[in-house]
Amino acid sequence: MDENIIYLKDRKIICENTIGIWFDRSKIDYEYEPGQYALITLLEPKYHDNEGNSRLFSIANSPSRKDILMFATRALDSAFNKNILELPIGTKATIGKPGGNTPLHKDVSIPAVFLIGGIGITPVRSMVEYSVLEKLPYEMYLFYGNKRKSLMAFYDEFSEWAKIKPDFKFIPVVEEPEKDWQFESGIITEELIKKYVNDFSKPIFYIVGPPQMVDTIESILIKNNVNPEKIKLERFG
Repeated sequence: MDENIIYLKDRKIICENTIGIWFDRSKIDYEYEPGQYALITLLEPKYHDNEGNSRLFSIANSPSRKDILMFATRALDSAFNKNILELPIGTKATIGKPGGNTPLHKDVSIPAVFLIGGIGITPVRSMVEYSVLEKLPYEMYLFYGNKRKSLMAFYDEFSEWAKIKPDFKFIPVVEEPEKDWQFESGIITEELIKKYVNDFSKPIFYIVGPPQMVDTIESILIKNNVNPEKIKLERFG
């Protein structure tokens, strides 16, 4: 595999227990599709553990952003994350070839329904940002489930994109709503999906999140006669 060198540009906590990571990609010619992931390897690690210095990350920004590569990860106590938080800006890493099961479909006339849990939101950010920046007429529905709002990565960005892209519907769902919560509560269920999506035969469905959530929602779609070829999924964790 040819090595593509990227450089740590920024890192910060973007929501409760979640780190945002930005790398400079301006010195390489790196192509990927919105929704794909890649292997990141730190070349100058300070800390080491049995998991090694490489991680698969979904790319969280649109491929049309040629200056950066963005990733996000839960702030777990691992050597990799400690390195990300402590290594100096400019630290080198490599990025491998892109891959994954959930790249955005090409036909803009087919709606996209995203059924997402937790940090599984990262590839969806890439797809929605791509649609917004390129002014593509995808009809999109994002169901985003979390325990509470403070755990929702990119909440403000999705809310803003829903204002400027009329065919993008953002449906945040929390199990522990605050008193002033104005959106959906509980978990993503068949009834909730049908509240917003009238016709299950048209969309491509993307399910990304914890394995149990992915399996449950996949069974809901199959029960409603969704063609398995129109279901794309990734199990995180």
